[in-house]
Amino acid sequence: MHKIKRLKTDDKTEDNKSSCVGSIRDALAGMTGVDELSDSTEVVEMEDVNPTQFQVEKHSWDGLRKIIHSSRKNTGVVINKAPHDFQFVQKDEASPHSHRIYYLGMPYASRENALLYSDIPKKVRKDALLVLSWKPMLDHFQASPHHGGFSREEELLRERKRLGVSGITAYDYHQPSGLFLFQANSSLYYCRDGANNSFITSPMNPIEIKSQNSGTRMDPKICPGDPNFVGFINNNDIWVTNTETGEERRLTFCHKGINNPKDDPKSAGVATFVTQEEFDRFTGYWWSPAAREKPDGGKTLQIVYEEVDESKVEMIHVPSPALEERKTDVYRYPRAGSSNPEITLKIAEIRADSVGKIVSTQEKVLPVPFNCLFPNIEYITRAGWTKDGRYAWAVMMDRRQQNLQLVLLPPALFIPAQQDEAKRRESLEALGDSVHPFIIYRETSDIWINVHDIFHPFLQTSNDEFTFITVNESKTGYCHLYKITSVLQRGKYDWQMAFFLVILITNFVDD
Repeated sequence: MHKIKRLKTDDKTEDNKSSCVGSIRDALAGMTGVDELSDSTEVVEMEDVNPTQFQVEKHSWDGLRKIIHSSRKNTGVVINKAPHDFQFVQKDEASPHSHRIYYLGMPYASRENALLYSDIPKKVRKDALLVLSWKPMLDHFQASPHHGGFSREEELLRERKRLGVSGITAYDYHQPSGLFLFQANSSLYYCRDGANNSFITSPMNPIEIKSQNSGTRMDPKICPGDPNFVGFINNNDIWVTNTETGEERRLTFCHKGINNPKDDPKSAGVATFVTQEEFDRFTGYWWSPAAREKPDGGKTLQIVYEEVDESKVEMIHVPSPALEERKTDVYRYPRAGSSNPEITLKIAEIRADSVGKIVSTQEKVLPVPFNCLFPNIEYITRAGWTKDGRYAWAVMMDRRQQNLQLVLLPPALFIPAQQDEAKRRESLEALGDSVHPFIIYRETSDIWINVHDIFHPFLQTSNDEFTFITVNESKTGYCHLYKITSVLQRGKYDWQMAFFLVILITNFVDD
């Protein structure tokens, strides 16, 4: 016995409808033990109902394809038009509205995603249905390149993000300054609303961030410690620009800019193909939320980033319809059983004076190679900073994705990158033996571990404990939230001895 919804057919005549219903009731009459049911649900035995009683319209293969195509198209339109990426901002007390909501959405009669906002009135009737109006922030802004002219980098990212819309597809927001930053029309733009500025009542024109760089600027992010600084990726390296002074500076020098990908395998701040496809991580650098202030008014800003070396990863050639005839795209793709990219974490440090001019930049590295500090780790699935900037954190996994560990990395652990052995020895000596990473959480599974975005650290109230919320489904088979307090056990690390042991082992293997 199965409980099913009764099929209601939309026949043209009332006679056909009544005859169809009568046939079903006749079939039910011969059944025993069936209670009286409402008109919306009936219990039948599937074998007792003659399928010929239900009228099914026949379609050709072309007709079925059109129906499926139309259904998918309508679903895509509904999904793309739904608002998303919300930011809630409290307005001033003198305003007639209590809050303002910012979000991305597709306005009526538009084919592009746009940056929108809605105002929530202070007085709302509890028994009333409140419908908020969508208001555009930007005035007749063309967000998509003309004639669909996306760069190859943008096209690949759109494919991997499964983006089916054009326009503004993402934005970064700095609430204390009211700064909005977004990528559009193959360039970067910013605008301000709220915070120290008055809230707009009519659409405004965004300001373009000019650049002397060739190529597309990708993955723009606002520096939380100083919103005048904006980071972005250009040609697989990290750059930073100051929106007030217009100064632009390259922070990393991994990519050589060679046309042959075989001879240019390194990148900084860019998520690899596998990381994007397998773990839905589309960025590779993270601003520290805290800026170290100096007595003269200057600041020190930090970015933790992933550096990738794909020199051992196999290269494949894929025909591309977007390129000229008989042309192929070249990708680094680690097949099953072949080598993965070599990864490490580094810090880019920026020193600026009181007016925002960049005084110097510095690359900082781990005291020993990443694979020695974290053996068997091949993926960094998530990373970021704690809210107070005391620690960078990273979620790491092995290749089988059966072992996960969450690691805290104090910024002091990273030392200046030195080619000179004597200077490196001085840095290791200054590091001391009490600065080291903390593994605050481990998870294992016999099958695999699903990667998620749920990691919420609380503000530290003790130097010896760290409390956070995460999820785990390996314990029970179901995904549950857990509040975890981890004791930060401080040990002693002889970094100088560890470094020289690494050198000896490396030289022995090479010989």
